[in-house]
Amino acid sequence: MIDETLLLQRVKAGDRTAFDSLVDRYHREIYFLALRFMKNAEDAEDITQQAFLRAFEKIDSFRGDAAFNTWLYRVTVNLCNTRLRSRKETAELNENTRDERSQDDSPSAGIIKQEAASAASAAVESLPEKQRLAVSLRVFNELSYREIGEIIGCSEQTAKVNFHYGMENLRKKMKQNGTM
Repeated sequence: MIDETLLLQRVKAGDRTAFDSLVDRYHREIYFLALRFMKNAEDAEDITQQAFLRAFEKIDSFRGDAAFNTWLYRVTVNLCNTRLRSRKETAELNENTRDERSQDDSPSAGIIKQEAASAASAAVESLPEKQRLAVSLRVFNELSYREIGEIIGCSEQTAKVNFHYGMENLRKKMKQNGTM
């Protein structure tokens, strides 16, 4: 097996076959990471392709501060989060439209529900990045602390600490906002 550092140097020099070797090496891992997020094979494959395309396009921005696979995981997680956020916004829009059409629901109940969801989302988004990722990956994607550590570039124990403090900060923010 060719050394990853050499492959990366060749890719940065424009060698597409070297990039194909990286794709072969990491395709399975990236696909299953995306599958854990997206929960269906078609979306996971689409995200996997986008991740490798993005990696190829942005390979010059890879500094080597972390392992290539960690950088690639991060690209994948960002793509998954963007897709999931887009879906959530679409679902909320559809739900709001449905709520507006429903005469059984009171208008105030829909507004309260929407405000609570917005407050929770804002509270999660306001967390420091590693805490936000740890909470999101653990709660919404049910990943293990080991997997979270690999994705955010830290140890399993540090992932646990980030999750713990993230949840603690989230509770505080929700209490401050009066949503808990």
